[in-house]
Amino acid sequence: MHLAMEQIPNFVEYTKEFRVDDSMIDQNNHLNNVVCVEWIQDIAVEHSDVTGGTTRMRELGCAWMIRTQHVEYKAQAFLGDEIVGTTWVPEYSKVSTNRHSKFVRKSDGKEIFSAVTTWVLVDVKRGRPIAIPEDLKDYFRSR
Repeated sequence: MHLAMEQIPNFVEYTKEFRVDDSMIDQNNHLNNVVCVEWIQDIAVEHSDVTGGTTRMRELGCAWMIRTQHVEYKAQAFLGDEIVGTTWVPEYSKVSTNRHSKFVRKSDGKEIFSAVTTWVLVDVKRGRPIAIPEDLKDYFRSR
């Protein structure tokens, strides 16, 4: 289920701009879908870094790992396009969260792709899922 940002209370969104360069173009002359998946992960990691969530996870000895990812491709992006990516974390279960991401072409506002990624919090030493502490959730909520 992909929730619109206006439906979500108490989330902190993170936005980053990307530019499609030569190395990102596939044989069909548009943005390679592998690059899209990389951008989804990159923006999630940066969001965690800038909020302090990454530092807190290291202190706790845990890390986020992807369980599932659903990507919806809605339009093509081409060489030189500037894409604005936005990500947010609207919901949590005991050991996982669904992170939403949306990528829009800056020039015309056209949505290029969106994703919902289920991340599981894992104890790094044991390699097993652990309950998400409330204080870790707070890094992705508005204050």
